[in-house]
Amino acid sequence: MILFFEYLAQPCPLPSNTSNHYILTIVDEYSRFPFAVPCRDISSTTVINSLWQLFSIFGMPAYIHSDRGSSFMSQELTTFLHNHGIATSRTTPYNPEGNGQAERYNGIIWKAVQLAQQTQRLKITQWEEVLTDALHSIRSLLCTAINCTPHERFFHYPRRSSNGKTLPSWLNCPGPVLIRKHVKSSKYDPLVEEAKLIEANPEYALVRYNNGRESTVSLKDLAPPGDRGLLGEKRDREHSIKPSSLEAPAYDCGKENKDIVIEEPTQMNEGLSKTLSDVEEPRRSTRTKNKPKYLEDYKTN
Repeated sequence: MILFFEYLAQPCPLPSNTSNHYILTIVDEYSRFPFAVPCRDISSTTVINSLWQLFSIFGMPAYIHSDRGSSFMSQELTTFLHNHGIATSRTTPYNPEGNGQAERYNGIIWKAVQLAQQTQRLKITQWEEVLTDALHSIRSLLCTAINCTPHERFFHYPRRSSNGKTLPSWLNCPGPVLIRKHVKSSKYDPLVEEAKLIEANPEYALVRYNNGRESTVSLKDLAPPGDRGLLGEKRDREHSIKPSSLEAPAYDCGKENKDIVIEEPTQMNEGLSKTLSDVEEPRRSTRTKNKPKYLEDYKTN
């Protein structure tokens, strides 16, 4: 585990109706799982107590990175971490990008707290009452960088909310989906195949294949088809290749354009024409290749 941590609202304290005026933000680098600990002050003793509560639950991390706050650079905190076998590092001066994950989560957490306060019509000083709800929503939100939620990456199972488990919108209505193929007869076979989704729950889905067979598959093997299916796009790509594209092209012989006369097949070249007619269409669509404009002859009046 590698942690990034920093104080939110430093050095200006947050307005609060309790004695806690600061938030210690801690982020796990691998899973983006955030922690936010309300604190009374920004002393090194407070940081040690907050980290020790976290370590007692999840264990000791291998590495900790922080900014150059006075409490993070203190000898007391450094000695505490090194005695527990935890490596430490700090950002360079005037370089907040070096602790970008914690910096970014400061804004995300406080924005989620403000939205929760507006929803429940609470005062700004009551931010501690909605902090846990804000963290719950952030931990359950899909992170595009890791393609899953921080909770799923951290605990390896989906998070269950008070309303149950949520499903993506494309699983709520029947329609075409893509299924991973675990058995392939050739390495050239596609990795997925199309099927029709009948119904789904938070763990499994009932699908119907193109041959009419119905089966239950895991949600981790499903994917949305997008605007167009892969197989349909492949068919359109194959049909877009016209036989005329295989005919002999007209070559440019310089300034004098000479017509190329294609003779009718005779007995001598009958076998050759038969071979050309049996040539399969290319798998990829072709396009007309022209030389660049700057290589063409300029026309003057």
